[in-house]
Amino acid sequence: MGMNTSHLRFLTVLWIVLSVPFPTKPTLVTVPLIVEGNAPIIELEFPMQSGKLRKARFLVDTGGGALLLGNKLMADVGAKADGPPIEDEGSPIQPLIPMQVELCGMALDLTGVSVAGLPASEWAGPRNEAEGIIPASLLRHYDVVFDYPGHKFSLGKPGSIEFQGAKIPAPVSPDTGFPRIETTIADSKFGFLLDTGGSFTMISRTVMDQWLKQNPDWPNEVGAVGFANMYGGAKENEAIMVRMPEMKIGAVTVNQPAAVSRPAGTFEQWMSKMMTGPIIGSLAGNVLRDFCVSIDYKNGFVYLFPSKPSSDTDLSSVGLILKKDSKGSLIVTGLSSNASPDVRKGIHAGDKLIAVDDVDVSVKLLAGAAALLQGRAGSQKRLTVERAGRKQVITVTVTLLLSTDSHAADRFQSLLVVGVRLKASCVVTTTFGLPQAKRHSLQRNL
Repeated sequence: MGMNTSHLRFLTVLWIVLSVPFPTKPTLVTVPLIVEGNAPIIELEFPMQSGKLRKARFLVDTGGGALLLGNKLMADVGAKADGPPIEDEGSPIQPLIPMQVELCGMALDLTGVSVAGLPASEWAGPRNEAEGIIPASLLRHYDVVFDYPGHKFSLGKPGSIEFQGAKIPAPVSPDTGFPRIETTIADSKFGFLLDTGGSFTMISRTVMDQWLKQNPDWPNEVGAVGFANMYGGAKENEAIMVRMPEMKIGAVTVNQPAAVSRPAGTFEQWMSKMMTGPIIGSLAGNVLRDFCVSIDYKNGFVYLFPSKPSSDTDLSSVGLILKKDSKGSLIVTGLSSNASPDVRKGIHAGDKLIAVDDVDVSVKLLAGAAALLQGRAGSQKRLTVERAGRKQVITVTVTLLLSTDSHAADRFQSLLVVGVRLKASCVVTTTFGLPQAKRHSLQRNL
């Protein structure tokens, strides 16, 4: 008996419906990674009532405690207060009611994440042009990849990423989400916070003083300069910087890494309480920038995949220590002990930095200023400063502030590993309830 027309139409419609995938939620996204002064920055999206998306640059901080928003972003997205503001070292922090936040169309899981605003500042800090900070409490819900050399950042549900590189234990604090790794320096093991939010590796002053006492030939200087200049002021004026011969991180050996000191007790007494074990510092951007860094939060491992080694170009510099004042101006608070004589003679604490080689720095943050102050050792820079209300142009010499062994072949050595690079500017991967081998993916260019 033949099939009637209505029956044939029904089967045709059913076949079309079943052949079209149902709408699903992304499980893995890969987006461009901006590396600014060794700090990783990505772009988040905030859906607004108008139906438009407000995009904003965010610092990705594995040592951050809350999802922070600058005041302009707060106003634009209509952020609502969740109680009265809190004073933190003289600056107000406003707790906020969580809002929807997306990365390349994937809604981020804010379970257990504190959300707060910075009513007095457009930026999340004085160092980078980022309107907010993504904290560890958010990242811990995912598999995460910081591909610094490839300028890609990936975020996916646990199990969605096949990690590449040298596998290193990194137990994650159940309270803060902070990952802890161990390194070997001068034949001793030390605990560190894996700190993508820091632009320069930081170590306890107590430990660094002991190293210099035992190894006075290690290159060192006084003053947090280059990308180690993260906020300025007395603490960074007095900080010391040291270049170690090497640092071993699992199967990876990093040659001649540099670090800046932090006051005694910062890590041993305060930060260690937020970790799974004691630490003496935080491993940050000046080391991490040469790796694809993957974090398996669920299982407590970090994977390091090396790329071509780079040098600390920011430490071939004029040697100024700067801070942003309440008006947003860049103020000199100190000078490197290794700065050239013409810098130490011509630049004074309290000078307002106006321009570098005629480039206006009045709207620059610390990382942007550090980039302009660096150059080839022996070259000169024209600094325009304001002192006692009068502008002056002073020519100064760039100096290698923290020397290196020019005979070192590579900055690091590691296991031979193979990595994969993703080419699309934004890759969204979704699952349709099928086995791992049958997962689908699509690409969307931003």
